[in-house]
Amino acid sequence: MASIDGYFKGKSVLLTGGSSGIGYAAAERLLKAGAEVTLVARRANVLEEARVKLGGKGVHVLALDVSREDDVIEKVAAHLALHPTDVLINNAGVVMPGRFLELESKHFREMMDINYFGSVNMCRAVIPHLVAKGGGAVLNVSSMAGIIGIYGYTAYAASKFALYGFSEALRGEMVPHNVAVSVCLPPDTDTPQLAFENQYKPKETKAIAGTVKTMSAAAVADEMLAGVAGGRFTIIPGLDGRMTVAAQRWVPSVVRWYSDMAMKKAK
Repeated sequence: MASIDGYFKGKSVLLTGGSSGIGYAAAERLLKAGAEVTLVARRANVLEEARVKLGGKGVHVLALDVSREDDVIEKVAAHLALHPTDVLINNAGVVMPGRFLELESKHFREMMDINYFGSVNMCRAVIPHLVAKGGGAVLNVSSMAGIIGIYGYTAYAASKFALYGFSEALRGEMVPHNVAVSVCLPPDTDTPQLAFENQYKPKETKAIAGTVKTMSAAAVADEMLAGVAGGRFTIIPGLDGRMTVAAQRWVPSVVRWYSDMAMKKAK
């Protein structure tokens, strides 16, 4: 299996959501491996702060809104003309937990626009470039909520399930073009987004999600990059995460029963 350093050395990586959390940790690891990294996010000032923190060398920034197809197509095309890319990592995402009967409809739209269509837009902009240059890799960062829907995540899980399905179908289509496609399913990860999310989680969601260990952003980044380097499609960071996914795959009724029990105890 290829190592992170061996695989990414000398490669150019386009990374959305790279200004904080898992994306920032991945950028740190990629630079250490000898890669060139372009950080993508909406706010130029935040991107510049991240670039400076990362040392500047080998770091580019690209301010755009991944949910806007016109913004992505125009700005990514201009960027690729100057900085040919080998790997696309779609890590940008938002979450707003809440009970279905209470959650505003705008949150359903926002999560689908950013978490799902944001990744689709970036793939549409970058993959033709990868095909033209003879190959490359794409990593879509989904979530454990992308294969297990639990209380409080109707909007978020829908967007992440969609991303997993998109990635699986895309993988098959890209095989003839030598473009490897992977999807990562991180558990709760210690990031600013998790801190924000925890303010709004229903108590039932906290009771269910609390059964899976929170990972550090660096640990998740290491595992997902190692998965890309190793050519894996589904990348599941952490032993707890792998056990949970295995349970969902083989005994889903037990997972639902366990979730229901945790939910009832929280009431």
